[in-house]
Amino acid sequence: MSAKHLVIGLDGADLSLIQDLGAESLPALHSLMNAGAYSHQRSVIPPATLPNWTTFLTGVDPGRHGVIDFTMRKGYDVSFAAGGAREVPTLFSRLDALELASACVGFPATYPPEPLERGIFISGWDSPVAFEADDSFVWPRALHGEIKKRFGETRFDNVDEFDADRPGWHQDLPAALCERIGRKRDLATWLLEGREWDVFAIYFGESDTASHYLWSLHDTDSPRAPMNSEHDRRGLERVYKALDESVGALLQAAGGAGVEVTILSDHGSGGSSDKVLYLNRALAEAGLLAFKPQTLMPRAMRNLKEAALTRLPPRARELIFRFGGKSLPGWLESRARFGAINMPGTTAFSDELNYFPAVYLNLQGREPAGTVSLPETEAATLQVESALLALRDPWTGEPVVNRVLRRPEVFQGPFAHRAPDLLLDMNLDGGYSYNLMPSPAGSGPVWRRLEAFESLGRKGRSLPGSHRSNGFFLASGPTVSPVGQIDSHIADASATLLVRLGIQVPPEFMGRPLWEILSEVLPAPEHTLPMTPRTRADSKIAEEHIESRLRSLGYID
Repeated sequence: MSAKHLVIGLDGADLSLIQDLGAESLPALHSLMNAGAYSHQRSVIPPATLPNWTTFLTGVDPGRHGVIDFTMRKGYDVSFAAGGAREVPTLFSRLDALELASACVGFPATYPPEPLERGIFISGWDSPVAFEADDSFVWPRALHGEIKKRFGETRFDNVDEFDADRPGWHQDLPAALCERIGRKRDLATWLLEGREWDVFAIYFGESDTASHYLWSLHDTDSPRAPMNSEHDRRGLERVYKALDESVGALLQAAGGAGVEVTILSDHGSGGSSDKVLYLNRALAEAGLLAFKPQTLMPRAMRNLKEAALTRLPPRARELIFRFGGKSLPGWLESRARFGAINMPGTTAFSDELNYFPAVYLNLQGREPAGTVSLPETEAATLQVESALLALRDPWTGEPVVNRVLRRPEVFQGPFAHRAPDLLLDMNLDGGYSYNLMPSPAGSGPVWRRLEAFESLGRKGRSLPGSHRSNGFFLASGPTVSPVGQIDSHIADASATLLVRLGIQVPPEFMGRPLWEILSEVLPAPEHTLPMTPRTRADSKIAEEHIESRLRSLGYID
């Protein structure tokens, strides 16, 4: 056996889709589901990549690990933080301190790689090199040369998502993603064959990319499904089948039936509607936000951002943003988000992030032009909540916001203040999510419908596939009973992983061990997980590079 415990991350994988595709298309996943336990796993809020994977990798609440989003906000300035915002070590660093051999390969928001005495650590897509990865994202660094010699240059992406308007792009996407899956599978197989591992973890992001771009082609009921049949309607299934084949291959490489297996996603996936909501315009209509008189500056900032991301090839983008240094992407993003708002006349405002609908109060003392004093906070909060809950779909008359959650209801810990004041739990529009897009400057309609050319989406515009709060969890192996479907949270996956390794779950962990799935052969806990420091030097290294990395990859809209 080359791995006692195999962990496979499938970004955006959705249980409902896996069930719909069935055992004939996905035999490896369905076989493991039948032999163990699985769930429509609940995500932390927001159901987005970085906070959820960081919760799994650390076991703690986002308010404790500090990664709430891709960005951090100070006043009206935005900076890209990614893994540099993480305040606690990952499980792999702590397992290393217990003298366990572990490998963490490719997970997002893990730059710089943690130095493991007994393992390897390969940072994911927030590492600083945009086009071809160098040895700074691999631990130990010498391993990078071996990987390059055997597999060639390591590229984080082989599709340009800002080029999605190109005819044929969507037809080409499944093959490109399947090729990338194969490269990761081959790398992981080689690493597995090289030595004995206590825990081996590998990340695949292709399920998320496929869901974002191919959902409306797969789902013929989608309001964004193209009218013609020239596109590959089986593209999403092709990507899931390639992932399933890799799951089977990696299980065999790890040792077969005797291996403990954990497979999970950070969130689920579903379809997007063709309706656009401008949240800041809605706040303005309620008298809670004021726009500046229309000027060319906010539009110019957005046009500059758009031009840099769509008209330049990936390598040129990276060079431009590197030349601008750490401040340029944040400067552009801050003005694109907030440059049109008249803050002295505003009570509340939103980032208008499609994957993270939320609102900030314009607080005195926290914001440079704050208007809400501390004694006025409760009244202002009630006013904003009332306006949001009153939002109605103009075509159906149905409420748009299900709940407005206050920050303390969602996040606990010393870094909870990094989160927005109010988080929106949005209703679906006939099973499809509404599209939040940045409000054009000045007055105008709160709602519109997408035009035909927007239906298939492109990075920087609304995508036909969107995130869902429930994803996928699977556990199988000697310590797991065949109990079928259960209820679980992503933090439970971390706690259960430790128990299956014979390690006591630390009190700071957010989740609980899933005792209901564990068999009698489970070993009694023998070890307590030590805390290893997350140094500020690590964070500083990440902060100095992440902005240009994320921007050049196009992950930030």
